[in-house]
Amino acid sequence: MDVSAIWWHLLLISALVWPVLALEVPPFVPAVQNFIKDGTAPAFHLPERVHIVVDERDAHSNKDNGLSLISPTLLQFAQTFQLDLEALFPRTSASLSIGNVDRSLGALAVISLSLSDGLDVTHADGSPTTEGYELVVSPTSVSIVGSGSKGAFWATRTFLQGLVLTGGQFPAGKVVDQPDWRTRGFMLDVGRQWYPITFLADLCTYASWYKISEFHVHLSDNVSPRGNFNAYARFRLRPEDPALAGLTPHLNETYSRKEFDAFQASCAARGVTVVPELESKPELALSTDPTLINLTVPDAIPTIKSIWKEFLPWFHTSQVSIGADEYNSSLADDYNNFVNEMSEFIGAESGKTIRLWGTREPSNRTSVSKNITIQHWDFGDDDPFELIRSGYDVINRSAPRVSRETCIGMASADQADLDVGYTHHSEDSFQYIVMKQSGSFPQSLNQTRLWDGANVNSGGIWDPHVFDRGNASNNPSMTDPHLKGAIMAAWNDHGPTASTFLEAFYALKQGIPVVASAGWQAVARPRHLTHAQFLAAFPALEAAAPGQNLDRRVQSRGALVAEYDLAHLAPGSGAEPVRDQSGNGYDARLVGGVLHTPLGSKGHNYTLLLRAQLGGAPGTLLAGPDDSFGIEALPGDGLTLAFTSSNITYLLSNYTLPSHAAREPVEIVLTGTEHGTSAIVDGAHAGDFVVSIDQTAVSEPMAFVAPVQTVGGKNVGVEKFVLWDGIQSVTTM
Repeated sequence: MDVSAIWWHLLLISALVWPVLALEVPPFVPAVQNFIKDGTAPAFHLPERVHIVVDERDAHSNKDNGLSLISPTLLQFAQTFQLDLEALFPRTSASLSIGNVDRSLGALAVISLSLSDGLDVTHADGSPTTEGYELVVSPTSVSIVGSGSKGAFWATRTFLQGLVLTGGQFPAGKVVDQPDWRTRGFMLDVGRQWYPITFLADLCTYASWYKISEFHVHLSDNVSPRGNFNAYARFRLRPEDPALAGLTPHLNETYSRKEFDAFQASCAARGVTVVPELESKPELALSTDPTLINLTVPDAIPTIKSIWKEFLPWFHTSQVSIGADEYNSSLADDYNNFVNEMSEFIGAESGKTIRLWGTREPSNRTSVSKNITIQHWDFGDDDPFELIRSGYDVINRSAPRVSRETCIGMASADQADLDVGYTHHSEDSFQYIVMKQSGSFPQSLNQTRLWDGANVNSGGIWDPHVFDRGNASNNPSMTDPHLKGAIMAAWNDHGPTASTFLEAFYALKQGIPVVASAGWQAVARPRHLTHAQFLAAFPALEAAAPGQNLDRRVQSRGALVAEYDLAHLAPGSGAEPVRDQSGNGYDARLVGGVLHTPLGSKGHNYTLLLRAQLGGAPGTLLAGPDDSFGIEALPGDGLTLAFTSSNITYLLSNYTLPSHAAREPVEIVLTGTEHGTSAIVDGAHAGDFVVSIDQTAVSEPMAFVAPVQTVGGKNVGVEKFVLWDGIQSVTTM
């Protein structure tokens, strides 16, 4: 990501954050556990040249007691740090070498990285962690010591965030920091929406900025979720064994082993472990419920084992998920025996352990093995505290329960809680979102509840030890060794047509840092992040998150990003340059009537104007790497405007282009925010782009980025194209 465009913007905004909040240190996200200020020593100021020294004794160590099987070495993490430092601060040049850190201590403009077994860093339960670090900053140098290579990398995130939030400074002193829980994660439903593998890697990179440790990827789903036999669900991994080819008839919607390897390595390079989840083959379903495996079929379990045997070598983590939730309670023994058999098989085959979604199976004869980690999600399916008391490792992925009795006793009851009592519709609203629309679940994490809803009576900030927000006695201690942390989840219940892949980022981007912060530092800690601190820091940190550009930011000197005037060009003229009149230097070339710009996509917010003679037939007007915009035929008769994303076309269905558009120029204005996209034609509002949810009367807005790589198309005569940052007034254009 080229962030030089936002450099001065960050300086102006972020430099105000630290002094206004009157903090010893900037409001890092997550907050650090401990900081000791170095008396009256002046802050470290990032110079034009710095030298990164990686200790020669530790450079090739990848010490890590987490889940990753491909954790980078200290040297590799240092190289990522070097790239991020230069990208975030383009006026600083950073060199890197392996050397003796002891000899470089205190040297001018040196940042040293090393490892030590002597750091006093543990999780909340007292277990040792290789994610801890010590960061010592003097006015002229920086020393980073990690308990493992990943701990040293997390220290570089703290250091870079501090520089971003202060305009290139860091207070002199010592930070000693470590996470309270190992699992600080998020999950994305990839089985019911297609996501380019590059998007998943970028999402990992973004989450790493906030010290997320796991990306749970839901790689398959059942064939007919919620009883909808026409629902879309895919198995995303492309098998190499021809006998399993039937898993993936849609090869263009799968990931090869090479692609998935690269994705996992990209995440690992930034400290994030990919935890894959595979569900099962739909042909093995119960006749009474096609969403469930028929475990009595002789070939069912051998077939599932053959699938796992194929893909286990792909997965570079010591723990995988088999899903396995919401099974028929009348088949409790079959279920328990199945998950135990799969646990034993996967362990024998690969040495990996498994996790599964909590499912309460009423049996007096069998039980799930305690070697299996339970991912709690719904009190109707499991009791997480009872599981913990029984000796199971549990990951929290729900919101705290509130009983009906608790709600009735509240001075001012939350009506949603009162209506649903113990049902998951209330509790899952903390860490459970459904993309675009749901009658029960939010479309982004409820920030009010996260920051002031941990207890229905006293409020408070949520963290992973809180399961029941109505009765604290139903929550384990934050130091319980069986509580492993928390994961937020984003589901695509409505399939691929309900959203674009980038809309998943908009839904997740504010929730990820909050969940990461809660998992890094328990609320009981004296330095835990406050809501005010988060609100002050998040805009600058989100804008600066290195290594990705999911916001699709475009460098610009001001609101006007690009402007091209083609009216003077002769029709059918050959390839020739077209000057950008915005002053940003985005000069383009006109080739065969199509304008080729040096841009790709422009993220939100944006306004664009296109004046062109449209030609009277369907065709492309604008194209980019994420979507395209053009003219499509309406059912029946007439033409309308449309966006296309991931080969799915979204019509402006209640609008018909005027007939004169084929004979004389029309002026189209598009405006886009993360909440929707609108079109204006010849000064009149033509409509908003929406999608019908599951082919019902319920519709939701679509948020498309502006495709600006090419302008024009066959039989389209472009006269003018203008692109702005922000929403502009049509009357003043």
